[in-house]
Amino acid sequence: MNKIYQKMYLQNKCGSKSVLSGFTLIELLVVVLIIGILAAVALPQYEKTVERARAAEAMQMVASIARANEVYKLANGSYTTDISLLDIQVPGTDTTYNGWPRKETRLFQYGSIAEGYTGSVAVAQRLPFISSYAIAALSDGQLVCHYYTDKYKEFCRSLGSGKTYNSSSYIIN
Repeated sequence: MNKIYQKMYLQNKCGSKSVLSGFTLIELLVVVLIIGILAAVALPQYEKTVERARAAEAMQMVASIARANEVYKLANGSYTTDISLLDIQVPGTDTTYNGWPRKETRLFQYGSIAEGYTGSVAVAQRLPFISSYAIAALSDGQLVCHYYTDKYKEFCRSLGSGKTYNSSSYIIN
């Protein structure tokens, strides 16, 4: 009996209990549910922010290609459809699209002409084709965002003032 009292005395003195304390299953499920809700809200916003950064990089490259194509026009009398003839280093590997030379990176394909846009002098098409968007520079200095699917309609509109260029494009600047 003396040992039992000793054990109880030591447990009370040290503050330890014979019953383990911790989280219940309900408490853990509530925490997991809250984390899931936060992730569901944050992930789409994160993806949208990342895509806007990628589009901003593409817009800078398109503007550079457009300026180089303007210089080419001043020297030769007309714009070129061959991006390799421009005095600019465009990153990526050589490829073609509808017979026009282009440069392709992991995310975009850059060219000096945008199909379907009269007066285009530069383009960046988001890969994969026909499932996202393209950014084109026109000879009048306008940048437009063309969307291929409704998923990117709001994205293109958010890049600029929201003014429409045609039925599937928005003006960026």
